[in-house]
This record gives sequence, structure tokens and C-alpha cells, in this order.
Amino acid sequence: MNSFSKTVDRMLRGPSASRMLVRLGIDPVRFWLLMDLFGTLSERRELMSQLGKDAVTLRSASWAYYILSAFMALMFLFAGIAPGAYYTIFLAMTTFLLCAMLVSETSSSLVNPVEALVLAHHPINGATFTAAKLTHLLRIIFYLVPGIALIPAFAGLLLKQCVWYYPIAFLAGAYGLALVVALACCAIFGWLIRLLPPARLRAAGMTAEMLPWLIFLGLQGVQTLHLKIRLPRVLAVAPEVRIWLGVALALAAIVAGVFGIRALSVDYLVRVAAMVQSGSSQKFVARRSRIADLVARLAGGPPARAGFEFLSRMMLRDWFFRRSLLGLIPLLFMTAGAAFEGARISPFSGRFSMMHVLPHAYGVFFYAISGIIIFGNDHRGAWIFLLAPARAYGGLARGMFARLLLFILVPQILLAPVLAWFWGVQDAALFSLFAAAIASVYLSLEIRLIEGMPFCRHPESNQNFFTLPVMIIGGLIMGIAVGVQHFLLFRSAIAVAAVTLLAAAAAWFITPVSLETFETNIRYHLGILSTESKGIYTEVEM
Repeated sequence: MNSFSKTVDRMLRGPSASRMLVRLGIDPVRFWLLMDLFGTLSERRELMSQLGKDAVTLRSASWAYYILSAFMALMFLFAGIAPGAYYTIFLAMTTFLLCAMLVSETSSSLVNPVEALVLAHHPINGATFTAAKLTHLLRIIFYLVPGIALIPAFAGLLLKQCVWYYPIAFLAGAYGLALVVALACCAIFGWLIRLLPPARLRAAGMTAEMLPWLIFLGLQGVQTLHLKIRLPRVLAVAPEVRIWLGVALALAAIVAGVFGIRALSVDYLVRVAAMVQSGSSQKFVARRSRIADLVARLAGGPPARAGFEFLSRMMLRDWFFRRSLLGLIPLLFMTAGAAFEGARISPFSGRFSMMHVLPHAYGVFFYAISGIIIFGNDHRGAWIFLLAPARAYGGLARGMFARLLLFILVPQILLAPVLAWFWGVQDAALFSLFAAAIASVYLSLEIRLIEGMPFCRHPESNQNFFTLPVMIIGGLIMGIAVGVQHFLLFRSAIAVAAVTLLAAAAAWFITPVSLETFETNIRYHLGILSTESKGIYTEVEM
């Protein structure tokens, strides 16, 4: 296997491949120097914020997709689905998963180009740098497309009326579609870089990362729109007109894609400094928060206010955290949908309501937050916390806990009047207290999972995949809890009040212990940082 990879590497670096790169405007020598540089940084675990440069995470993700695709293929085989529908479903799933992943990876490579700022003064043209940066998209395709399509391709042979070359056509379609998605992602960001000012590129990149989810939600209404408007009658009845219209749209998409990709290589490195430093000249005006003053009085003075304000501001400005929150968009939409549907049906009425799920949605949210909040783009500034006295860490932890607690209190306060309008004051107040108590238990338990000072570690891409089994088990437990609520608990208001008191008491007793664990994690991480900094100075003295 090692000799095969060396042979392939020699072919890619050979004269034929070099001539092809030159035709595309790419300098072969500098291209391979950059590729070797990125590979070395990945091996040293210094470039972990991009999935395509982390082979360990890619393998874990591909194995997860192997299991998921095998389970889905087994279900479709038992259902006796037609080969055409089977093929369409898996291609649609491949498109959606890769689109969501590749848009995010392209944004991470191009819209947050920290390493490009280091190389901007070197004689490297934009085409060479962007080609080296975006080759990791091909690695993602190489690993994940087989995970999604390989098992379903060969399992399709068991379907009725399936031809012998079905796996070949299945895999060819999956790989072709993956390449089209990758090129489309590059084209989207090429147009963004060309048309938008540098100061708006980061916000535009985050908006572009939401496109797959917005398209998915938009497709939910396509069938209704088709039935209401009757699109074939609106466009044309004649098939020739629809064919020419489809050809025109395809040509327009190809032209837009080609010019978008070309826009990546024109002046990318020229705009790097402006992208990274945009907004740095704006004056910062600190505003005193009344909530922070209240937190300081109740939770430990100035250190608690500092922890509250630090978490509040960093959650709004840290690019990696905001980008990671995009993965929670489905949960937010599901929660909003549950609140919208369940607002008219009281859980005390005996009927199942989506409001039964709402208290446990907080648990999923806090679990996801605990895994990403420790990473940040400005992690090199963590040394500032080494200047704080040791006794201040407890107040910092309590202030951060108070900030996370607002994610429970604010939605419940806003939702309570709406529920009181539909259910009555008594049912709405009891349910709001119940949801707040259950969510507080989740927060008090899951704050222990924050392994260090928030926003003070180098971003890594392998956290989401290793937590998949925990999410599955947690989902099963939450499903059981929802069933118990519906069939047993909400039959009696007295039982709900009793469970609310028990949950509130549990949160009251668990929170101090969890805060001590959180404080210990902060001390441990900052202790490691302090040891590393001493090692640097010792090495200089020697």
C-alpha cells in the first residue's frame, strides 16, 4: 500500500501533471510546497479546524456513514422499493450531506484565511494558494462518498429488476454529483469574494453555510406550491419549451460556476489582509450591563461579572463558535416548530403535544455547546487568564454558568404569556416552571463537560463524530422521558408540581458540585498553558 501511494505521488508530481497545473495558472513547485506544508501541520495536529486535513476524523466519519447507509439500505430492501427510487433517495442524501459539509469546509478555508496572511507577502499567486487550500475537499469526497454510497450500491443488486452494472452506475453518479457539489461550493465563494467588500465576507460566509438547511426547508413546501400553482401549466405544456428552458438554466449554471471559480484566483491573496483585519479600526465602547451587575452581586463580585461578560461577548464575536452553531440550526427549527405546534395543545389535556419535548431540547443544546465552547479563534490570548489570582476562577465559573442559565430563563419568560393565552395561567405557569427545572438539571450536569476555559483552545474538527454514540443513547433516554411525561406524569397537576420541586432541588444541589468540577477543569487547562509557557522560556535560556 505504501509503494502504491508513492507511485501515485510521483505521477501527480510528474511532468504531465505539472503541465496541466501550469495550464490552469497554478505554479507546480509552490503548489506542492504548500501541500507538503499543510500535510506537516496536520500531522503535528496544528491544523485541526478543517476536516479534510484530519485523516483520523475522516475515517471516523466515513465509518459512521457506512453504518448509517447500511441500515438505510436494509430498510429499503425490506420495503421492496424500486431501483430508480432507491437510487434517487441515496443520491439526494449524498447531495445534502456533502453540500452541508463542503460549504462549511470551503468557508473555513477561504473566509477565515489566517494562514494566508502569513504567506501573503510571498510571491504566490491566488490560483496556486486556493488550489492548495481546496484540495482537501477532494479528500473529503474520497473518504465520505464510499461511506454513503458503497454499501447501498452493491445492496441494490438484491432489488427486483436490477441490472448487473447497477453498482457501477450508482458509484459513478455519486462521485460525479460530489464533484459538482464541490465545484458549486467553490463558485459560490468565488462570487462572494469578488462581489462583496472584505468587511462583509465573514458574515456572508456564515450565511452561505446555512444554504443547505434553507434549501432543505424550502423543498418541504415545493409539493404544496406545485399543487397550488400547477407549474407545468404556468411554464408551458409543450415538452420542447421545457427542454430548452432546462438547457438554458444548465448553461447559465455552468457559466456562473466557471466564472465563480476563476474569481477565486484573481486577487485572493490581495484581499486576505483586508479580510482578516476588517473591523479592527472600529472603536470599541464598553457598555455596563445591569444583568452583569446583578450576577456580580449574587455570584461572587467582579470575577463573576468578568465571566458573564467574557462569555457573552465571545459567543457573539468568535468566528469558530458562530460557525459551529450552524450545526444546531435543525435543532433550533425543530424547537421552534415544537413551540408553534404545541402552543395550542396543553400537555395537561391528555393529548400528545410537542411541548413534551421542549424541556429536553435544552439538554441537547447544552450538550452540543459544551463540546464546542472551549475552542476559539483567539485561543492564543488565553495567557491573559494566567494573570488572574487563583481565587478568581470560582467567580469566573459562576459568572459563565449564569450566562448559560439565561438560555433557559429568557425563552421561558417570552413563551409564558403565549402559553397562558392558549392554556390558561395555571397550566402555563406550571409547565414553564417544570421546563425551567428540567433544563436547569441538564445544565448543572453538562457544564461538567466543558473541559477548560472557554474559547482558549485550538479549534479541532474531531469532536462531533466521537459523540455520536452518546447522542444516540441520550436521545433514547429522552424519548423514554417524553413517553413517561405523556402517559403518566401530565395526567396530574400535583405530580407535575412534585417533579418540578424535585428537579429544582436536584439542580440546586448538583450545581455547586458541577461548578467545582468546571473550576477544576479551568485550573487544569490554565496550568498546562502555564507549564508550556515556562518550557518556552527555559528552551530559550539553554
